[in-house]
Amino acid sequence: MDKMLRLTTVGPELDFLRLEGLFCETANIRDKVRRLMKAGQLVGIVRGIYVTAPELQKRPASREILANMIFGPSYVSFEAVLSAAGLIPEATVAITSATPKRNRDFDTPLGRFSYRHLPLAVYRFGYRREALPDGAGYLIAHPEKALLDLLYVGGALRSLRSLGERLFEDLRLDEDAFAGLNRDRLLSYSALMPGNTFKVFLPRLVEKLHG
Repeated sequence: MDKMLRLTTVGPELDFLRLEGLFCETANIRDKVRRLMKAGQLVGIVRGIYVTAPELQKRPASREILANMIFGPSYVSFEAVLSAAGLIPEATVAITSATPKRNRDFDTPLGRFSYRHLPLAVYRFGYRREALPDGAGYLIAHPEKALLDLLYVGGALRSLRSLGERLFEDLRLDEDAFAGLNRDRLLSYSALMPGNTFKVFLPRLVEKLHG
């Protein structure tokens, strides 16, 4: 198979190891990658992570897959999930992810990828694998967990009123969308979170708003 045609059979998200396997007969894979990038057939995202050129892609590159690849372990969460679910009005430019590692930001040709630290006890639940039709996939928070993650990094709250203000004034959370969340999942996840924000005030708010 022509070496260029090989790029149409994979990806479009690739790491260096995948490229090594794809061009295993090439003596100097790093030079090969540099030539592919110079020819515009590969686009470097961060060191060791690439996407194929649009004309070689069998589907558009997934920023969510790239978010998992760029810095891990991680799953897509926070504003990226809440915006997609219609819970907050702002469209997000950056892809925000949760990680048990330190905070990091990466500015790339496909936009900013931001990672926010969560303690392992908070990080380890509340996400799923979203599969694409070609079998590729990525880890992403359920909307209920994305909301809790965002509340957690915003700091502890001291009253039911302050929780309501954080949600509906600061974050401008849509009340109808909030009502449409999976109540059992929200409360079960909340019970696993540390502090009164989640164990006391959030259950009270759910009861107050939705009975």
